[in-house]
Amino acid sequence: MDEKYVTKLEFQAFRVGEFESLRSDVRELQVDVRELQVEFVSFREEVRGELKVVNLRIDHLTDKVDSLRKSVDKSMRVRMWIAGVYAVPMMFMLVKILVGTN
Repeated sequence: MDEKYVTKLEFQAFRVGEFESLRSDVRELQVDVRELQVEFVSFREEVRGELKVVNLRIDHLTDKVDSLRKSVDKSMRVRMWIAGVYAVPMMFMLVKILVGTN
């Protein structure tokens, strides 16, 4: 029966010796957790800011790529016209040569 129950003096000794040290450890851990939460929030906001910058850069690059695509399409049309301008007289010359030799 003595093993089931603790005397008041034993409980006081436990409370002063071990319980108070555990309580102070828990308080220190709570402080550490709060500091980590604050750091996490600031880190999350920093990452959000960096993501906004990256998204703006991606949008800018997308605009540049679209502009380059339009320039390439325009230059291809110009090349086709130039090729057509050179091809038509050459075709007439070829026809003249072929007809003239027969």
